[in-house]
Amino acid sequence: MTIKTEPDTPPPQSDALAERLEYIGRQLRSPLADILGMSHLLNDTVLEKDQQEYVQAIMRASHELLVRIDNTLDMASLSDETLGVQEESFSITEALLAMVERLRPSAAARNLGVSLEFAPEMDTKIYCDKARLSQAIYNLAASLIASHSDGSLRFAASIESDQWGESLSVLLTTSAATADDAPECAETSAALDVTRRLARLMGGEVSFTNEEGQARCARLTIRVGQEDGEAEDTGAEEESVQTARILVAEDSRANQRMIGLILQKLGYDYEVVVNGLEAYEAVRTRHFDMVLMDLHMPQMDGMEACRKIRALKNETAAMVPVVALSADVRPQVRTKVLEAGMDGYLSKPLDVPKLAETIQNNLARSRIRQGRLAKSA
Repeated sequence: MTIKTEPDTPPPQSDALAERLEYIGRQLRSPLADILGMSHLLNDTVLEKDQQEYVQAIMRASHELLVRIDNTLDMASLSDETLGVQEESFSITEALLAMVERLRPSAAARNLGVSLEFAPEMDTKIYCDKARLSQAIYNLAASLIASHSDGSLRFAASIESDQWGESLSVLLTTSAATADDAPECAETSAALDVTRRLARLMGGEVSFTNEEGQARCARLTIRVGQEDGEAEDTGAEEESVQTARILVAEDSRANQRMIGLILQKLGYDYEVVVNGLEAYEAVRTRHFDMVLMDLHMPQMDGMEACRKIRALKNETAAMVPVVALSADVRPQVRTKVLEAGMDGYLSKPLDVPKLAETIQNNLARSRIRQGRLAKSA
């Protein structure tokens, strides 16, 4: 079967800015998704110590490239609305620990030790845009690392409450003096401008201060929600969820391979189709517990395929969870995905732990919903 691919030539200059940004972002993110996905899988295999260091270096560089891509595209956005934020629930302690480890090598190259401190209340989950928060913290830390050497970089995080709700405060402090070779970098300045815009979108702000002893501080404050601990009880579904069969609708051979390996590693059975029309026919004629649906495919795109699935007369098939996969990260795309009847959205490059959690949560909710339907029948 011949798989059609997207054209290599960019859209005409007369197209809207949003369309050009979407095209650029998708073209850059798609191969980066392959690099990060395969690196993650390789990192989970048995490796020699030096091999593991090489793989982790690839992962760190890829994450840094992803931040730079997002910064570049965000700089070109005409309005804050174009940037967009997407709230989700996640562990802020785990997110910050991952961020610190990602920054540690570049800090070490400047002879900066890195430490992380948490307030006692930081053991809970919060609601905010995890990707945007990581991007903002990375930009602030990278700016301090680039301009300082021979000292320390300390991260301190806390949850603060006031009459308006709760805020996450992340303070970055370096005790090092300004480096002699500190660059006057337009890219760093522009990245900080993006960070300020992101902070405003998340209901907060960015500030810089100098403490005694020439310590340089950068503080990011954003509005967050906290999980109340009343999680849905899905424990009874754990065993059956792990035997689920998942349909993957993806036209990229590299992404097919990567997603298949991830699903296999997570213990799921799966089947691959190459366009939305085949996805619709597969759901119509065979049983699947979930669909991972790429948005940009030949013959029929992912959103149209989902609409046709939701219109099926077979209620069980029509209600199958459908999660969108796309390198198009514009906020309006997320809105369209939900309007098409999809249950969620994951951006490429895929975050493997987030993919695993999304699959698990959607399968558990689906089993509960199917059980209620069976009782009411």
